[in-house]
Amino acid sequence: MSEAPPFFTRYGFSDLDPAALALTVTPYPEICVAGALRATIVASAIDLLGAACTREIAEVDATFTSDLSLRIARPGMPARIEASAERLRGGRRLVTTGVTLEADGAPWAYGETTFSRIARDPEEAPDRSELVTPSKIPRHPLSRPLAEEVGVTVLDPTAGRIRIPLRPALLNPEGVLQGALVALAVECAALACADAGLGRAQAVCALDLRYLAAAAAGPVESEAAWIGAPSDRMLRVRLRDSGRDHRITTTALVRVVDAPA
Repeated sequence: MSEAPPFFTRYGFSDLDPAALALTVTPYPEICVAGALRATIVASAIDLLGAACTREIAEVDATFTSDLSLRIARPGMPARIEASAERLRGGRRLVTTGVTLEADGAPWAYGETTFSRIARDPEEAPDRSELVTPSKIPRHPLSRPLAEEVGVTVLDPTAGRIRIPLRPALLNPEGVLQGALVALAVECAALACADAGLGRAQAVCALDLRYLAAAAAGPVESEAAWIGAPSDRMLRVRLRDSGRDHRITTTALVRVVDAPA
């Protein structure tokens, strides 16, 4: 049996232009929820372009996402999204990037990401070409919803409790949960809590992620709580690695709005 395609090839990405730091996203139903492109996909595009922007100056340093923020003006399912990145700060230890996403030629979403740079031992450093994201991203659309494909289980919607067992297909080359799937866990937790609390489908319009530790053992489990009353539509989410003493791996602040569908 052949290996499943990498998850980033499932997100509707194509035409990565490393020189222009630009990326095209074509949404389709399986990566949307309640009529809106998942914030997970937006976060992944922001992270992918930010990483490409960071790699320009990081040479063979190891790079890790430390935080990511995004805002979506009007959650929905545009036919095509064009994303472009710029480097806002290029330090020796931290690199911050900004990504603008346009739909139908108009600003649709925006995000910023900070990456940590860690120098490698020169004798153990890989060739730089091995670290560059390929410009041609094959497209392997999902045949079922993203959360189902990943294996998300909702344990208690009112408390935003979901679970994701870790398996090889969900891990990055370092053997930990992929960053985009961390965003998916947060999004699923927030939406489970928000849908239950408000009694109708919601969509994420604002997300602030802080990556505190890697999830390496699993399962990954979440908890969510309202900030203020449900009508304020703001939540906080925490992810824990239950196989490593339930350590907190990620914290997030989330805002939701009524889903378009």
